[in-house]
Amino acid sequence: MLDIFYYENKEVKKANSLSEVKGKLAWVDVTNLNEKEARELAEAFELHPLTIEDMTKWDTRIKIEEFPDYLYCVFYSIKDTKKSFLLRELDYVIGKNIIISSHQESALWEPLKKDYEKMKYLFEKGTDFFFHYLMDHEIDNFFPVIDILNEQIEDIEENIVKKPQTKDLSRILHLKKEFRRIKRIGFQQREKISFLAKNDYKYISHKSRPYFRDLYDHAIRVSDAIDNHRDAISEAFDAYMSAVNNSMNEVMKMLSVFATIALPMTVISGIFGTNFEFLPFAHLRYGFWTMVGMMFIFSTGMLYMFRKKGWI
Repeated sequence: MLDIFYYENKEVKKANSLSEVKGKLAWVDVTNLNEKEARELAEAFELHPLTIEDMTKWDTRIKIEEFPDYLYCVFYSIKDTKKSFLLRELDYVIGKNIIISSHQESALWEPLKKDYEKMKYLFEKGTDFFFHYLMDHEIDNFFPVIDILNEQIEDIEENIVKKPQTKDLSRILHLKKEFRRIKRIGFQQREKISFLAKNDYKYISHKSRPYFRDLYDHAIRVSDAIDNHRDAISEAFDAYMSAVNNSMNEVMKMLSVFATIALPMTVISGIFGTNFEFLPFAHLRYGFWTMVGMMFIFSTGMLYMFRKKGWI
């Protein structure tokens, strides 16, 4: 689907076809580009076949490619889907009079599409400023997601302090997997945005360069935050394993205490169970209770000694 806007006579208008915007300052926002629309874009703006091939495929690597008549860029945005985090590929074509944005998800940049005054301002500044605005909006989307991740990590840490459970380990492993995906994208994106801020490109003006440096600063903050939170989730994993080991040690300590206490009982009962005719207390009326009393005295004495030493 194509959403086409153009600037003419100091007004922003919406077009129904690409033929209406030929030679005019225009923004074409594409959702789920199909082959027919790809051919129309290629013919209208003389896009290279390799650009069209990349735009019709998803999971393209992050890159910046310069062509004679335009600059082609691939970046990523992120969205929280409650169960996971969706990394969304965003393709951009920036020319002298054209800015094309392509993505899979619908309803992207809807507020901008309704704000004709904002579009007018961006059109008057130039396509590179329009490109910067779209990029800045999507880079900033990383920060709310990072805040959500931070809340999840803190929740896991609180649960671990109270009582570690198997579900906490599952959540930790899930977050570690998510962080690996986000970190890979965040690092590559930071590197490519630095090219826009530092290198000379035909369709990135010197006036817009400071804005791309600011965008690069945002990308660095995103990358650093991802690194910090990845360290935090690794520490949460270590804390979980330590808590589990401590819990296991407590269990083993109590089992050892019971085994140690049972040892003199076993010895005493073994002695009284020997097959000798003349055994102390064997013919006494309260011989059995004498044996039980001895077991109780030994057990109580050992428990007292363990508690005094702080072992239990």
